[in-house]
Amino acid sequence: MRFAYPMLLAAALAVQILAFPAGAAADEASDKAALARQVVDFAVVPGLEKHFGRMIGQAAEKIPADKRDAARDVLTKESASIREDLVGVFVGYYADAYTLAELKELAAFYGSPLGLKMVRVQENPPEAVNIAVQQQIVKLVAFLSAATGAPR
Repeated sequence: MRFAYPMLLAAALAVQILAFPAGAAADEASDKAALARQVVDFAVVPGLEKHFGRMIGQAAEKIPADKRDAARDVLTKESASIREDLVGVFVGYYADAYTLAELKELAAFYGSPLGLKMVRVQENPPEAVNIAVQQQIVKLVAFLSAATGAPR
């Protein structure tokens, strides 16, 4: 019995040493997921919110005027789980695509005043920019149609 305690202690230490790498990997995966969520919240969610809002607004326009506000509220509430699932897709993608160090840098950038401004500028171009982009897309479609003989 006098050797039982040291043997138990040695066994417990061996288990901790063997389990540590798995625990460290789990911690890193958890850290990556949290940082990826932060980056997605900064960089992707504003665009998703804009697109969801536009789509919900377009759907609500098809509803009689006296029921639009209520419909918009219901559509917004009911689509929240879809939005969150989509955010989850981006979080998983970012967690796989970037290292922990890269996610830290991205989170720091997108959380900075310049990063926040970049997202704001990117998501809200002036009408002149939207028109210019649309004109270039029309040119590209016309070019591709002519090059392939496809009808316009």
